[in-house]
Amino acid sequence: MARPVSNPFATHLTPDIRQLLDQAPTRYVRAQVLGFAGFLCREGRPLSSATQADLLAYGSEISSLGLTRPKQALRDTAHAWNQMAGSVTGWPDIRLIPPTSTRTMMRYEDLPPEFKADCDCYLASRTEAGEEDLFSSNNKKPWAPATLKDRRGKLCQLAVLYVEAGGKLADLHSLSDLTAKKTAEKILLYMDKKRSGRTNGHFANLAHLLRIIAKYYCDTPADVLARISNAQNKFRPAKSGMTAKNRARLRTILEDKALPRLLKLPSTFVDTLDTSNPTLADAVRLQSSLAIQIELVAPMRAKNLSALDIETHFDFVSDTQCHIIIEGDEVKNDQTLNYVLGESFIRLYRIYVDIYRPLLLKAHTSTALFISRTGRTKTPAELATQVQRFIKDQTGLHMNIHLFRHLTGYIYLLHYPGQYEPVRQLLGHKDIRTTVNFYVGLEEDAAFKRYGQILERLIYEDDGDHDD
Repeated sequence: MARPVSNPFATHLTPDIRQLLDQAPTRYVRAQVLGFAGFLCREGRPLSSATQADLLAYGSEISSLGLTRPKQALRDTAHAWNQMAGSVTGWPDIRLIPPTSTRTMMRYEDLPPEFKADCDCYLASRTEAGEEDLFSSNNKKPWAPATLKDRRGKLCQLAVLYVEAGGKLADLHSLSDLTAKKTAEKILLYMDKKRSGRTNGHFANLAHLLRIIAKYYCDTPADVLARISNAQNKFRPAKSGMTAKNRARLRTILEDKALPRLLKLPSTFVDTLDTSNPTLADAVRLQSSLAIQIELVAPMRAKNLSALDIETHFDFVSDTQCHIIIEGDEVKNDQTLNYVLGESFIRLYRIYVDIYRPLLLKAHTSTALFISRTGRTKTPAELATQVQRFIKDQTGLHMNIHLFRHLTGYIYLLHYPGQYEPVRQLLGHKDIRTTVNFYVGLEEDAAFKRYGQILERLIYEDDGDHDD
C-alpha cells in the first residue's frame, strides 16, 4: 500500500523541483516549502515567477483543507521559501513576505540580500559617532541598540508597504531604490489611502525615516525630499502634550486620594523588611522601591534611571544630601540633569546597596545600581515593567515609569499655577513650549476646581447674609 501524501500539492512536483527540494538545509524547511512549490507546478508556473499574490492564493487553498493553523502554516512556508532562496543553488532569489492575521509582516532577515546589505551599511553608519564635522548639520549621536532594532523594523515595514501598494520586493536592490521618486510616492500614497483622512503618528514616523535616509544617505533630489516631507507633515498628529490615557491615570491618582499611598510606598515597604534575614525576592522589591523614591524626587526618563551607576552618577555631599548628576551626552535632549535628594532616599539607598544588592551581584562585578539576579544591568524595559508591577501589587494603581514625570509637573503646578519654568528645569525640557503643551490641560482642570470652590464659598456667604 502506498504511503499517503501529507501535502496534496506534492503530487504535482516535477522531477527538477524535487531535486532542488532535496538540497533543502533541513527536513523541516523542505516540508514547509514543498506544498507551495507543488502549487506552482500545478498552475504550470516556474518557481522564478512566484509572487506575493501566489502565496496568498496558496494560503486560501490550504485554509480549505481543514488545517488547524493555516495562517501559521503560510507564515512557515514564506520563511522556509526565503531560507531556500538564500541557501540552495538554483532556487530563485525571490523573497516572500510572511503574512499575519492583521497585516503583512516581514523579518529583517527576509529582505532581498542586496537591499539588506545596503540597509546594514546604513545602520552601521549610525552606530558610531565618527569624527565631528564643524560645518556639518548632521552631527548626530550614535543610535542605541533599541533604536537600531526599531529602525530595522521600520525598514521592513516600508518594504512591506511597497509590496502591498503593488510593488515587487525583488525590485528593491538598495535604499536608493526605496527612496526613488516613484517608489517613495507609491508607499506614501498607499499610506495616505490607509489612513482614511485621519492623522497617523506611525505613518508619520515611517515617512520621517524615509526622508532621513533620502536626505543623508541617498542624496535624493530636493523635489523628492520636499514631497516626502509634505506627506510626513500631513500624516503627523498635532502635538497636544499628554495622552488621554495618561491624563486619566493622573486624575485617578489625584482625585481618588491615592497620591499619599504612592508617595509613602518606598518608606512603608522598607519598614516591613527583615534586614537581618535578606532574601532575593526582597532585594528585587526594594530595588523597585528605590526606583520609585528616585522618580518621585528626580523624575528622569527610564533610560537614564536604568543606567544609573554608583560610581559615576551619585555625589553624596553629606549624610542628608545627595546629588544625582547625569551629563548631557547621556540624556535624550542633551540637557545635563542635576537632582538633589535627601534623607529618605539616602536611607533606602544605603539599605539596598549595603545589604540587598550584594545578593543580586553575587560573584559578579558591576557598578550599576539596578542589576538583575545575574549581575547584569537591567534594561529600561525590564526595570519599567518591574516597577509598574510592584506599584500595582502594593497600591492597586496603574502607574508607569514615565508617568512620574507628568506627576511631578502636575503636583508643582497644582501648588504654583502658571510657573512653568521650574517645571521645565525639573523635567529637563529644552523648550518651555514642551512643558506648557503637556500641562496646560491639567491646569485647566485645577482652575475649574478652584473656580467651583469660589462659587461655593460665595453661595455660602450669600446664604449667611440672608439669615441675618
